[in-house]
Amino acid sequence: MRIENRQVGLMRKARQAASFDPFELTCLLYGGEDMVQERRAAFERVETLLETQDTSKLPRSYGNMNREEAYEEGLQMGKATFEDGIRHGHDVFVNITPRYMLANSSFHIPFGMHRIMFDPALRLMASAEQLRKWLPLSESGKIIGAYCQTELGHGTFLRGLETTATFDPKEDEFVLHCPTRSSIKFWPGALGFSCTHAIVVARLLIATQDHGLHFFIVQLRSLEDGTPLPGIVLGDVGLKMAYNGTCNGFATFVHARIPRENMLMGHAQVDRDGRYSGASSPETSYATMLKVRGSIVQVVSHQLAQALTIATRYSVVREQGMGPNGLATVETTLMAYRSQQFRLFTLTSKAFGIFFASKAFDEEYVKLRAQQESGDNRELPYMHSLVSGLKAWATQTAADGTEDARKCCGGHGYLAISGLPEIVGAVAAMPTFEGDNYVLWQQVGRYLFKCLDFLKSGRPIDSRVAYLADSYRQYLSVDGQTADPSTSPPCAATGRVFLNRDIQLPMYSHRASRLICDAYQKVRSSPRSPAEAWNDHMILIIGAARAHIEYHLVCTFARTIDNLSSSTSSSLKSTLTDLHNLFTLSAIIDPTTVYASSFVENGYLSTSQVDTIRVLTNELLDKLVPNAIALTDAWDFTDASLCSALGMKDGNVYENIMRWVEQMPINKRAWDENDGVYQPGWNQWVKPVLRARL
Repeated sequence: MRIENRQVGLMRKARQAASFDPFELTCLLYGGEDMVQERRAAFERVETLLETQDTSKLPRSYGNMNREEAYEEGLQMGKATFEDGIRHGHDVFVNITPRYMLANSSFHIPFGMHRIMFDPALRLMASAEQLRKWLPLSESGKIIGAYCQTELGHGTFLRGLETTATFDPKEDEFVLHCPTRSSIKFWPGALGFSCTHAIVVARLLIATQDHGLHFFIVQLRSLEDGTPLPGIVLGDVGLKMAYNGTCNGFATFVHARIPRENMLMGHAQVDRDGRYSGASSPETSYATMLKVRGSIVQVVSHQLAQALTIATRYSVVREQGMGPNGLATVETTLMAYRSQQFRLFTLTSKAFGIFFASKAFDEEYVKLRAQQESGDNRELPYMHSLVSGLKAWATQTAADGTEDARKCCGGHGYLAISGLPEIVGAVAAMPTFEGDNYVLWQQVGRYLFKCLDFLKSGRPIDSRVAYLADSYRQYLSVDGQTADPSTSPPCAATGRVFLNRDIQLPMYSHRASRLICDAYQKVRSSPRSPAEAWNDHMILIIGAARAHIEYHLVCTFARTIDNLSSSTSSSLKSTLTDLHNLFTLSAIIDPTTVYASSFVENGYLSTSQVDTIRVLTNELLDKLVPNAIALTDAWDFTDASLCSALGMKDGNVYENIMRWVEQMPINKRAWDENDGVYQPGWNQWVKPVLRARL
């Protein structure tokens, strides 16, 4: 019988303290019990195949793995998940970064772009005839696709893309060419060595006319031996901060030829004589971008939850100091300290808030696509601004949050085997990937300004931003001048009334509308050119856009709780309400919160009200402490997928650390071969220093 050590006992007690059943929350997150069981079965199959369920063994990724071995590890994982999805007809492993979905590896699988970008772009851009040809090949895994848009010299600025596709009427072909060094396609996932085909974004040239960006399906490699086809040079971009299990690559097209029929012609066509008809559909191409950005939002919620699961589990078993008052008779766990509680639980509330917002966006996206199928694109501007803002807010929050979770684990969090450095490195890519966040904030700002322009001219705006209509009347007169913000009525709430949504939501809408109107007035009344005025006031614009998205987040979180089924337990509803309250109130008093001062700077909240919010925040933290482990268990991460010696479910942290450290190749070589001496280092470097005459 195994004897329970102190850390395992602390974890057991922390898990037993929960006020709700974490499995109920798991089912809420993943769409019901059937989906949870399907997901668990998929994990079981793949982790068994990869032989990673035995977490007493050091994960291969923590050994001496070079660039080539890391890629091969990613390929092994990718093959297992890719084939499991096809064989069992599920999409459990379909996402951009499956670290949170898979087994004992922190590596981004090399086939990730196939399902998340290649397939959707094909469905959106191809004609019915092209879909009949290509979609069965894609769905069955007979081809593996990448999405090839970003160039060495051009990312966010799509109009600057240089790669060309010139029609050759004599051969009935398009000639793909990268005319400059900066036009080389650079960064697409799987492009280096994994994919066989790509959807390539290039400028369509017919005779002397440039028809702008269009989409082409291009076979890159032989399906038999993998050699690049004529006129195509492919390679890997090299080591990155993370995601080294995939081959982010480059592609140089040197007068490479493809059949005319390989231009995706769902919206624009080129016939045999080179006649161009229809038009490239930016609205439809936006749909792919929206889908990808929405997926990123959901992905980072899981990545943040991963880091928090590790840090929270560590915090309930790591003992440090004699308690907050210094009078404890034994060492106290990290979770007893208010600062640790505040850091972990505010981030936990954000992880859930991001996830719920992503699910709500998915529902709206389905409606948008149905409308677009009937030619209605009226809701596209709102949806574009929404997902741009969500992506910017969520990815930056996750990037900052995963790093703080690492810091919450002290020195051990710096160990690679903690799993945290890889998560931090992976999330660090997200604020840049699929749109730089500071560019996205400006896109949100432009939409909000356009809404105010509409109101100024008497035109209606989307009902989901209707709060701007009231603020426009309050803050801006007909000529667009700002009213005195101090004349707006202050918040009258006291005490526990701040826990009511009828108070919380107006605090956020008030702040957002005031900042938006203030930025709008300053830009529109500037004597400088519109571009110069925009640049002058960009920080104000970004702050206003952030406030708008944060208002959306608190509203969506609240609606998620309101829309819970009647069978949801009162204990789970209560815990989610505590998380929502913490999400809402902590942003006002968090000393590290961006733009927190904007809640009080016009007198809307008083100093005494902020003090009340601090008291209520402490009360919420006290209520959440017993549910710390349940809130992380609910995400249902396997130990293998966390890949962390600090964050295993059993809490046996010190045994787990030493078990993995003892298996490190450098230690095995020293102990097994040379009585604890690492001979190459000792003989070549250390020993000569000891004997040198200095």
